[in-house]
Amino acid sequence: MQKYNDEQNRSGMRVLFMFVQMIILSVVYIIIYTSFKAVEYAIDKLDVSVLMYIPVVVAMVVFPILLYKYRQMFNAGKMLLASTWMMATAALTVILLYVYIAQITS
Repeated sequence: MQKYNDEQNRSGMRVLFMFVQMIILSVVYIIIYTSFKAVEYAIDKLDVSVLMYIPVVVAMVVFPILLYKYRQMFNAGKMLLASTWMMATAALTVILLYVYIAQITS
């Protein structure tokens, strides 16, 4: 009979959390790439400034930093809190980029 080992469960959850983080990062980066293309379109067709790239670049730089902080939080034992913050930040980033692109292209 095998005994219950909590450390095996923790290491499995760490791997699962990192896998989910990679999926979330790829989804957000797809949205960021689309935002880059939309800003490029707005610069070409609507004659807006090149400074319109700044919010998209900020999202591209800040989001992986936040994911790293959430991984540290997860490894510290705050698993549910880290998962919630990760999903909320991803959703907020996508929504804010969508609103930004809708604002500059209209």
